[in-house]
Amino acid sequence: MIEEAIQYPALIKYLKGFSNYTWLYYCDGRKVLLSKSLCYFEKKLPGFFRVHKTALVNPHYITDFKAPPGHKMSGSVLLKDDLTLPVSRRRWNQLVDSLQTITVQAKATDGLLADPSYAAIDSAERPASSRRMRQVWVVMADEMKGSLVRQIISEKWPQWHLQVFETVTRLQNALQQEREAEMPAMIILDGNQDKSVRALQAIKRNTRFRFIPTLLLVSAGNPDLAEQSYASGANSVIVLSTDLTRFIQAVEKTFRYWLSTAAAPYGAARMSTALG
Repeated sequence: MIEEAIQYPALIKYLKGFSNYTWLYYCDGRKVLLSKSLCYFEKKLPGFFRVHKTALVNPHYITDFKAPPGHKMSGSVLLKDDLTLPVSRRRWNQLVDSLQTITVQAKATDGLLADPSYAAIDSAERPASSRRMRQVWVVMADEMKGSLVRQIISEKWPQWHLQVFETVTRLQNALQQEREAEMPAMIILDGNQDKSVRALQAIKRNTRFRFIPTLLLVSAGNPDLAEQSYASGANSVIVLSTDLTRFIQAVEKTFRYWLSTAAAPYGAARMSTALG
């Protein structure tokens, strides 16, 4: 039961402990009570932050933090859905240092993604670290699922640079600006967006982009869209469940094949060869 509950850490927003029991709070609103102390989960989830003696937080869900208002007062972190948790005074400096490190890394590799002006930025002006990494471009309108995909990539395939776009239009605009040596090694489109199939067709008609493996994510029970996507040149159509655990399983299987087994085209392939 315990191993199953923490099998996919990306789903866990935070944990709260009392005595020898711990509540696990998930991003979809579920919560589970387990007969293990918070210290046990702190060892099992090394990427989480211990912000208080009673709380352990997944940093991917932290949206803001506030310094202690007084010398002997606690600070706080704000999580998605406007949940506030206290940060003890003795843990404050460590938390701030860790969050600042994550922020710097995010800006270096992913900070431009949420910015609508990304498509207008010349690739030469982007952080060098992001240009050196192999890239996966994903269209994902669902913020929660987009966050889960980010966590999966950062934890299991950190050598890959993930760029998430809210719409296919933004992805297409960015693609037109990209230099050939810096093209993404894979594109994943959200099939639930109206323009996804047309974007797929445009990518596969373009001589610069058609060799990029392009996948479509579709909801179960939509065979017509899957058939249309394959007819339009999709390299694969992935059926996703509304259940978040199954969603993560499907995404991990997809990435395991395309990022670990399949050969990457364009600059990513050349970079991979050069790096040995």
